[in-house]
Amino acid sequence: KIDPLSNLAPAMSAANTNKEYGEESDDGLDDLVTPTAALTAKQSSSFSLDHDGSSNNFRGGAPQKSLLFYVATVQAFLIIYRTEVLLGFVLAVSVSIAFSSATSHSRGRRRRDPFQSAHISHDYSDVKSKYDLTLGSIDHWCLHGDDSNCRCEDPLEPMSKRSSHKWEEQHKENIKVATEALMKLTKLAGGGSFNAEDYIPGYDDQWIEGIDDDWVYGQGPRFGGDIYGYESDPLGSALIDDFYQDDGYGIPMENPYAGSDDDMRGLRRAAGSEYGLDVVFIGDSITEQRQGTSMGRVVDDYEGIKEVFDKTFTREKGGEFEGIAMGIAGDTAPNLLWRLMNGEMPFGLNPKVWWVGIGINDLSIKGCSEEVVLLGILRVVEEIQNGNPDAIVVINSILPVRRNEEGLLEHTGKNHEHEALKKKEKNMMDNEMDKKRSHEDLWPSIVSINEELSKFSSKHHGVKFFNADSVFVEEDEHAKRLNLNLMHDAVHPNVAGHKKWNNAIKKRLHEILKDGN
Repeated sequence: KIDPLSNLAPAMSAANTNKEYGEESDDGLDDLVTPTAALTAKQSSSFSLDHDGSSNNFRGGAPQKSLLFYVATVQAFLIIYRTEVLLGFVLAVSVSIAFSSATSHSRGRRRRDPFQSAHISHDYSDVKSKYDLTLGSIDHWCLHGDDSNCRCEDPLEPMSKRSSHKWEEQHKENIKVATEALMKLTKLAGGGSFNAEDYIPGYDDQWIEGIDDDWVYGQGPRFGGDIYGYESDPLGSALIDDFYQDDGYGIPMENPYAGSDDDMRGLRRAAGSEYGLDVVFIGDSITEQRQGTSMGRVVDDYEGIKEVFDKTFTREKGGEFEGIAMGIAGDTAPNLLWRLMNGEMPFGLNPKVWWVGIGINDLSIKGCSEEVVLLGILRVVEEIQNGNPDAIVVINSILPVRRNEEGLLEHTGKNHEHEALKKKEKNMMDNEMDKKRSHEDLWPSIVSINEELSKFSSKHHGVKFFNADSVFVEEDEHAKRLNLNLMHDAVHPNVAGHKKWNNAIKKRLHEILKDGN
């Protein structure tokens, strides 16, 4: 059976639908709006209209994020990675501070007046011994104000260059020079007279190599002390006849050359009244010029310098004083310190004056700061005084270095105030300056170091300062200049320079030795 109501329900639904959508009248179809369209119209009602009535383009996609979203994201990141963020921040700040400090210090030196930059702030003039010299007060190690862009050595520790065969050979030659002078003193101390034949360079008992260290004490075959009973000794029986045969040279009664330190010094002083070793010059290449060599190699241009030195400091050649020179080219203060502690200042070599000339290589080759150079020189002085308390030590000023064709060092100005070289005045032709040396204006640094050396000498008995600027520097109302007529190259004096310098040294020695100043 068919339910009559089953056909009625669809009909009523269709009727209602037609009524709802106005399908009962075809004329009302244009005014009808479907629910979907209504919803779309409602959503689109949020569109804004431009001033001309047209709607903006639909921006689609995800909704735009507000500032609050980004703040929250950053906050969440900081919370999750707070440890890493904190460590990264600390590292960045530390690196920034270190970098800015280094650059500002270096730039500060360049911006400031060069003479102020070269000033040594710490006062070393009251140092009493080598134990008072420390590295803790050094402001910076390198000439440019930093601690890494230089090849500085510890100025308080001896440093050899024995890896260089030429250097070691020249060091041995210097030991022989010191030994020959000591032999004269020893022979005269025993009441004899010294003849050049007594010293035979070819006779080697290996005292340099350290197998036989009698030379340190002025004893042994080289000094006529004992020959250990060797009948086959190359010096022959002459030694046995002329000198003491001693099988117990350590006993003072049997050997006049043995004894206490005071006894030995007394003998040296007694001999000094006859032989009179007045001065020993020690230093670098400028001192080695006086030997006529450079790193042990004979230099033709230096032969005249050696001749001038011998005529001035060898009595047999007409000199007023007796002196020897021991230098090695390229040496720094630590190198010189090592040499003195290893043979060039043997016990008993007690001249009246030790003349020290060192420092320019520390400055121009190693690039050390003024303070480091000063400490190295003072350490050498203290070592000499420790081994020779009766001697006088003269510190020669560091000589000026030529930086331009005119030899200009500084402008003095109307008020005679320091004014360093201009940039264009610092330059020199490459062939005028050794490539291993610093090609810059070193004069402010030299002035600063010399001032501190002078101050130190004025406060210490037995230490004198000799300012060689009076020899090599000319000054007028406008500038200070290096006298180029006295220079062999940018660093080393020529024959005329050494001659004038020697005359000034003689005058100073007269003041020291004759007048006791």
